[in-house]
Amino acid sequence: MPATLKPSSASVSPQGTPLPSVLIQLVFMVACGQLAQTIFVPALPMIGQALHADAGELQAIMAAYLLAYGLLQFVYGPVSDRIGRRIPLLCGIALSIVGALLAAHVSSVDALIAASALQGAGTAAAGALSRSIPRDHFTGSRLMQFNSYVSMAVVFLPLVAPFIGSLTAETFGWRAVYYTQAGFSLGVLLMLTLTLKESLPAGRREKRSVFQAYALVLSHRAFRGYTLGLIATFAGIAAFEAIAGVLYGQYLQLSPFWVSIWFVAPIPGYLAGAWIAGKSSRIKSLLNRGIALLGAGATIMLIPGLFGEVVGWTLLLGSVLFFCGAGMMFPTLTSAALEPFPAQAGIAGALLGGLQNFGAGIAALMMAMLPIYGQLSIGLLCMIMVLLVVLALNYARMSEGHTGHDMTAQV
Repeated sequence: MPATLKPSSASVSPQGTPLPSVLIQLVFMVACGQLAQTIFVPALPMIGQALHADAGELQAIMAAYLLAYGLLQFVYGPVSDRIGRRIPLLCGIALSIVGALLAAHVSSVDALIAASALQGAGTAAAGALSRSIPRDHFTGSRLMQFNSYVSMAVVFLPLVAPFIGSLTAETFGWRAVYYTQAGFSLGVLLMLTLTLKESLPAGRREKRSVFQAYALVLSHRAFRGYTLGLIATFAGIAAFEAIAGVLYGQYLQLSPFWVSIWFVAPIPGYLAGAWIAGKSSRIKSLLNRGIALLGAGATIMLIPGLFGEVVGWTLLLGSVLFFCGAGMMFPTLTSAALEPFPAQAGIAGALLGGLQNFGAGIAALMMAMLPIYGQLSIGLLCMIMVLLVVLALNYARMSEGHTGHDMTAQV
């Protein structure tokens, strides 16, 4: 691949949609899923008291949502490749509204778990197609720029949602949280119904069977390498988030307020990395800098752990650097993975989203099941993930038969 991608100065996409409109649509699409994922978390104590639910049942609410959200992406992706993006997206958001309204009227925790699964089944459309629609509109540096903006929204919105949920629940009760979700999603649905144009013309739609299309994407060596790199990076972030609260609260004895502050402190690093990725067209340089930041962050977190210490500033600095590297890697690798598949972007996007969530879940499960050895646990796991990223990108580099249009990067 060329080390530098030629930037585009076009103000409209090839389909004739103004670029700001595409960006606004994508951000609000992503917001539907991200809002539903975390807005109800502050209301869980109220839900438990009102529905007489124990801790395991309350955890099942989130699990049901995430499971449906991850699995249904594998359905929306291939369907959208065959019939277009617009109808599956609008139907998915409408389904999430139904799920939120049902959740607001439940009388048992089992019904709430089922309603949460229905929500996840609906917002999965936005999760899958938020990767596919940019590929329909753009290639090269413009694709990476848009993916960087979407990446920022994916990370930023879950931080805002709990504050909205907390204020809503304290003021109007926990059921109002689900009404808020339904109202927001309804507004997004109306906006997209009026403004969203079909981004995948009939002539570019997939004619192969679903299994043949999946086989085509998965047989692409570079796609497998880029996907593995994304999984490893996302797993490192998920592992940190799974253990950070324990390290800050139990080991460093920080107050709940400072635990929350330190927990979200790495996010600006991620946003900075994604912003840099969106402003650059030097793919090889971005990947190398991203790996260097991931490695530096993992090393800073690992060194105190090797001596049995938990040092607050190393956790803070290391996580900021790691997240900054991840911010560079996500839009770059996502764009590289989607670039070769203009007709299978739905399936490719579904695989990226679904496998990332699966990898993150495995990493979080590992941190929950394995004994915690202070800072050593997170430092060592993040370092292993960095090594996997390096191996994955070199595996992608060795892909044969690529043309100059592919975004294969050498590291």
